[in-house]
Amino acid sequence: MRRNQPARLLLLVALIGTIGGVTLSSPASSAPVIFDRKATQAVNALIRPDLIKAEIVTFNSGEVGDNRVDRGVVRKIRGRLLTLAERNGSIVPIRLSSATQIRIDGRNGATAHIRQGMRATAITTGNAAVSWLYVASRLPDLSLLKIRSLLSTGFVRTEVVSWTGGTLLDSRADTGVIDSVDGASMTLLEADGASVKMQFDVAPAVWVNNTASSTTDLAPGMRATTIGNGNLVVSQVWAYGKKPGIGKR
Repeated sequence: MRRNQPARLLLLVALIGTIGGVTLSSPASSAPVIFDRKATQAVNALIRPDLIKAEIVTFNSGEVGDNRVDRGVVRKIRGRLLTLAERNGSIVPIRLSSATQIRIDGRNGATAHIRQGMRATAITTGNAAVSWLYVASRLPDLSLLKIRSLLSTGFVRTEVVSWTGGTLLDSRADTGVIDSVDGASMTLLEADGASVKMQFDVAPAVWVNNTASSTTDLAPGMRATTIGNGNLVVSQVWAYGKKPGIGKR
């Protein structure tokens, strides 16, 4: 997912708090890997009420899941085809099926109850029809809980487009094992087999084994979570692994 003019990630460090860890899969094996609680919070903070669309990749039991999220206002609905007008100007056709789970203002609903002007969030996996459709005529929008659930077991990466302070914000988070690193860039091997090369921001915030560090302390073989923008420019890194003198207390 790309935008012609991606905005830089805005001060997510201020959102970092304390919650439970994330369980991930190592690209080298199917064994679960536990990442830091603060990294978990930072990734979850990308899923905000001003979210427009997202792509979330997962890897569970050897299978890759490509989950897409679209949020906007219902422009029209004809049969099982719903059209969303998103805040970035996109007009998106949404294909429903008899298996689509529809929730309207927190209750089970049907396509007959969906009206033009209602706000809707569609969650789709792969090329299938929409799995979940959340429709709201009033707040709160309960879809965020469902979207964040995709960031738990098997989470690999996500790219999120949101509307923040009147500006489109294109943010990205990745998890994996560091394959190579130098002063300007780093390559992650991710659980679905992808090799992702990313550039470091001018002054990225780096933590190694829960200790404030720098990019020079990163090393191949370390497990890492990164946050940056859609152009793969990284502003935050959490890394875990053995390196003499790093992360000892």
